[in-house]
Amino acid sequence: MFDSIAFLPVAGTDSRRRIRLLALSTCGFCRRGQEFLEKHQVAYEYIHLDTLDPEVKAAAKQEFKDKFGVGLSYPALVVDDTEQTVGYVKRQWEDLLRLPHDDDVIPGETHA
Repeated sequence: MFDSIAFLPVAGTDSRRRIRLLALSTCGFCRRGQEFLEKHQVAYEYIHLDTLDPEVKAAAKQEFKDKFGVGLSYPALVVDDTEQTVGYVKRQWEDLLRLPHDDDVIPGETHA
């Protein structure tokens, strides 16, 4: 999916799955999503769609809709090219990435 787009990699210790973030460079929710991934040390790739040529952006939006049956809104998190969620809703991201919910974590306890 999105093979014609050059995503930018971000290193992380959790690289169990292929995580792609479709975002906008000016979007506060997108920034919070990136901060969430980095806080949890999730390796991911991202692209700011607003920096792309309009035709490439339109093709990416259509590909997303064709693949998942929903319109693209930002940020969009795609996992292993098979699962997705749109918008930054922390608990949904925790579930999709199989991370413990922050409110379920005992202070001082670590999770892999």
